[in-house]
Amino acid sequence: MRRAWTRLLAMVVASVIATTLVSLGAVVGAQPKVTIVHWQHFHEGRAAALKALIPAFQGENPGITIVTDLPPYEQYFDKLLAALAAGTGPDVFQVPMGMAEQLINGGYLAPVPGSVATTAEIERRYLRWTTARFKKGGKYYGLPTDVQHLVLYINNDLAREAGLDPANPPKTWDDLIAQARKATKRDAQGNIVQAGLDTRYKWAVYTALLYQFVEGPVIDAAAKRATYDSPQGIAAWKVVEQLLRGPNAVDSPRFMPGQRKFELKRAVFYINHPVARSVIARIGPDIKYTIAPVPAIKGKRPVAPGHHWAYVVNARSKNQEAAWRWVKYLASERAVRTWMRVAGDLPSLVELLPTEPDPVVRESVKLVRPVDYVGVCDPIRNDLFEAIALTTRPVEDLVREAVQKENTCVQQALR
Repeated sequence: MRRAWTRLLAMVVASVIATTLVSLGAVVGAQPKVTIVHWQHFHEGRAAALKALIPAFQGENPGITIVTDLPPYEQYFDKLLAALAAGTGPDVFQVPMGMAEQLINGGYLAPVPGSVATTAEIERRYLRWTTARFKKGGKYYGLPTDVQHLVLYINNDLAREAGLDPANPPKTWDDLIAQARKATKRDAQGNIVQAGLDTRYKWAVYTALLYQFVEGPVIDAAAKRATYDSPQGIAAWKVVEQLLRGPNAVDSPRFMPGQRKFELKRAVFYINHPVARSVIARIGPDIKYTIAPVPAIKGKRPVAPGHHWAYVVNARSKNQEAAWRWVKYLASERAVRTWMRVAGDLPSLVELLPTEPDPVVRESVKLVRPVDYVGVCDPIRNDLFEAIALTTRPVEDLVREAVQKENTCVQQALR
């Protein structure tokens, strides 16, 4: 009888121990579920790349779920700044280099932990101009993404139809104006039906000009003012006037407003970033085009204005470790290769520069002059661009008014 009780007791004890071990194993093996809210503005190519990266990351990090919000570019900054001010912003978000000082000084960004990347690693691996503005007090506050400069796209068939040779692209702004005028088509009433130069991406056109004509800073952050009302700046805006005013204009905001003229084969030349390749492939896959350097000022060295964004972590995020793990992945070699292949981005990593397939895009990196825009002031310059096109007011007056507005915008961003 005693043996039976002993065996029964042993069985009970063994069962309890086994159950306990299983329970402990479940506790040890379980990973807390974390949701990372990720914001960036919508762009076709980059949205497709992000869509490919998320499941790959989640597969390697089963305890982390990425939830994205990709508002239109026109709505993004108002939404982001309002959310950050209210303390309800996303864990991870993308911001342009011009907002770096504003967000770092405002205490909105968390510094990059050493466990993610040391200062030395960041400065060794990434192109210096893609990280410089996100450094303060020896710390970095983001990792670069959406690295871009400007190039000139040429529709080969339309160029040849106009008697131009895509293999001999315009070298100077005078060349571009002359060739674009030759390629512009009008109806019997004088309305443009084919643009010589698609100028819908206003930022690209005036930025290409400003950073070639203005030798010093375009935005003087130390003085908190814009300088493009100088004689050099006025000269740049006068080129915009040549492009958009009078009977020889090569484009107009009234021609196919809001539509992609180049991708729809209604424009011969187009200034944009390398990322535009992904959009052309989607909308105009049969377009045969040439990529050329942005025209230069006659007698001067070519300049390719450079711009980038960064992935950052909200200083108020309650999921800092998971958020930085996601940012580290987005800026990793694997991810950068995806950004390049799917979106058409330039690489942020020095080691991947030789893998850029287009020789003009690759070599133009050597010509980069980083833009020095501050804050969210682009709409002021965009409005100036459109006012030059649609009014007859003197360019000098329009520029001076715009500079006054931009000075206020810059001062608010840097206060």
